[in-house]
Amino acid sequence: MPQLVRRLLGAGRSSAGLLALGTSVGNLLGYALTVAGARRLGPHEFGAFSALLALIIVGNVAALAVQATTARAAATGRPVAPAVRSGLILAITIGIALTALSPAAESVLQLPSPTPAIAAAVAIAALTATAPSLGIVQGRERFGLLAALVTIQAALRVGGGLAGMALEPTATSALIGIAAGFAAAGVVAWLAARPASLFSRRGGFAVRATLSSGAMLLGFVVLTNIDVILARHVLSPEVSGLYAAGSIFTKIAFWLPQFVPLLAFPALADPLRRRSAVTLGVTAVAVSGAALTALCWAFADPAVDLVAGPSYDDVVAWVPGFAGLGALYALAHLLVYAHLARRDRWTTGVLWVVLAAYVLTVELWATTLAGVLVPGLVAAALIVLWGLARERLGTPSPVEGTESAVAPATT
Repeated sequence: MPQLVRRLLGAGRSSAGLLALGTSVGNLLGYALTVAGARRLGPHEFGAFSALLALIIVGNVAALAVQATTARAAATGRPVAPAVRSGLILAITIGIALTALSPAAESVLQLPSPTPAIAAAVAIAALTATAPSLGIVQGRERFGLLAALVTIQAALRVGGGLAGMALEPTATSALIGIAAGFAAAGVVAWLAARPASLFSRRGGFAVRATLSSGAMLLGFVVLTNIDVILARHVLSPEVSGLYAAGSIFTKIAFWLPQFVPLLAFPALADPLRRRSAVTLGVTAVAVSGAALTALCWAFADPAVDLVAGPSYDDVVAWVPGFAGLGALYALAHLLVYAHLARRDRWTTGVLWVVLAAYVLTVELWATTLAGVLVPGLVAAALIVLWGLARERLGTPSPVEGTESAVAPATT
C-alpha cells in the first residue's frame, strides 16, 4: 500500500504522471467541446450531436483493443506488424460498414440526413487506424510522447468540432469537423511512431488477440455511453437534449478520477499487490465521486447555467442523479480494469448481461428522462457490486502467461 500511495502522490514527477496529465487534458478538452455544443447548438441539435459522440466513443473500443494488442507486442519484443495490419484492416472494415449503416442511423437517431452518421463513421475509422501507432509508442514506454499524442488528438478533435460549429451551428457541421480532426491526428501519430519494420511479412495477423482484448472493453464502453443514444431514440428531441445536458455531469464525475486505474494498473496485474491496489483505488474513486455528487446537489442550479445555459433549467433537479451515475461508472471502470488485468472472463459476461437488461428495460418502458436515468443507475450499481464481490469472494486468478499487461490509454 505505501508504495502505491507514493506512486499516486508523486505521479506528477514520473512518466506515468505525464500520461495521466495528457489523458486529463484530453478529457477536459472533450468536456469543453460538449459544453460548447450545449451552448451553441440548442436542445434539438445537441441531442443529435451527443448521440453521435456517444456512438464514436463506443466505436473507439476497436481502437482501444488494437492499441492494447500492439502495445503488448511492442513491450514484449515481438513483431508489431501483425497487430498493425489487423488494426488497419479493422479500420477500413469499420469505416465501410458504418457508412453503409448511416441511413439506419439517420432513422434511429432522428438525424436530418445520413451525413452526420457518415462523419461519425469516418471518425471511428480514423481512431482505429491511429491506434497501432499509439500502441507502438505505449509499448516502448515512451509515455511522454504518448501523452503529447493523446493531447494533440484531443486538441484537433475539439478544434475541428468548434470550427464546424462556428461555420454552421448544426450537429452535421460539428461532426465533419471532428472527423477531420481525428484524421489529422492520425497522420501526426503515424509520423511520430515511425516503426522501422511496420509492414514486415512476419507473424501474419493478430485478430484473435485483438478481439479478446476488446470483448470486456466493448461491454463497459457501450454500457457507459448508450444511455444518450437510447434517450435520443425513446424520448422526444427536446427531452433527449435535456438528458444530453445532464450527461455532461455524468462525464465530469466519470472522467475526473480516470488517472487512478491508469496508475494502479501495474499493481492490479500483480497478485502480490492487487488487494492493496484495489482497496486504495476504490477508496480514492469513491471519495471523488461522493464529493462531486454532493457538490452537484448543493450547486445544481448555477452548475447547469454555467455548463449548459438557461435553456436547460428543467434538468436541474436531476443533476445529482447524473453525477451519481458518473461516480458509479468511475468505480466500475476501476473494477473492470482490475478484472481485465487478471483476464476474468466472468466479468465480460456479466457486463453484457447487465447491458442487455438495461437496454431492454429502457426500450420497453422509458417514456421520461427518469425512465432512462434510473435504470442506468441500477445497472452501474450492479456492476460495482459485482466487481466488489468478485474481488472479495471470488477465487484469485493470477494473470495468465508471462507477458506484462498493458493498460490502454484513453482516447
